[in-house]
Amino acid sequence: MSSDSSNGKEELTILRQYIHHIPRDEPHFDRRFRQIDFILSFAIEHYDKHGKGDGYFTPTWKVDRESIELVKKLKENHPEVRVVISIGGVGPEFPFNPAKKDRWIFNAVDSIKKIIRLYNDDRSYRNTIDGIDIHYDVINSSEDEFSFCIGEVIKQLKNDRNLSIHVVSIAPTKLVEPYYLKLYLDNKHNIDLVDYQFYNQKFSTKEEVVDLYKKLVIDYNPAKVLAGIGIPVDPILDKGIKYLVKHKLLPGIFLWNFLDSIDGPDTFSIEKYLHDL
Repeated sequence: MSSDSSNGKEELTILRQYIHHIPRDEPHFDRRFRQIDFILSFAIEHYDKHGKGDGYFTPTWKVDRESIELVKKLKENHPEVRVVISIGGVGPEFPFNPAKKDRWIFNAVDSIKKIIRLYNDDRSYRNTIDGIDIHYDVINSSEDEFSFCIGEVIKQLKNDRNLSIHVVSIAPTKLVEPYYLKLYLDNKHNIDLVDYQFYNQKFSTKEEVVDLYKKLVIDYNPAKVLAGIGIPVDPILDKGIKYLVKHKLLPGIFLWNFLDSIDGPDTFSIEKYLHDL
């Protein structure tokens, strides 16, 4: 699929939101979005004094009976909603830097399964968690090691019939994009969405945004490439996103720090922004 071949075909139907907890009040949903993902961030691993990770992930968000019930209620009321666990983190204190590859993979699979099982729905005997997201902004290893370790974790989780992992996403940034591209090319049959962090780099013109997106679509074919925006949205990025939506090139977006922004100044309305896209 080339960038031109998708012209006029990609309706904006996917909305993803990085959050730290499931909203207590019933959220408002724009009916255009037929798929809405809440991405719980982050499950972080343990590190030794040398900054080496052991792959044993624990959630930084609140996990108790009330929050688990909120997840289940949200999904029961809204079949278009998926709940995803994001592993990794933002900043140099949360790098991908495994101490030992085999042990890292074993610990990662085991610990992520334990987090998923916290949300088990005993009523339907299915897991409530629908997927995982890979979100390392700092990678202190080789491209081969990153692809092998993360790829093996994705494969084992997605192929486990006792789980319900239907969606796997990766979140590249400009600085580490080669690592993610290697990961994708080696594991494209197990990776569904590419959430590129457009908000994490500067653009001089709208055309730069559009050209980068078209390149990503080619590089990560056949996965769906989503554009990540921060709140509030950079004006140049905003123009590029709206161009892509207008020309039906963009299937979805994801929002960074979505819930944090609700308590901020009233100068930016997320609902209005989504409505105007």
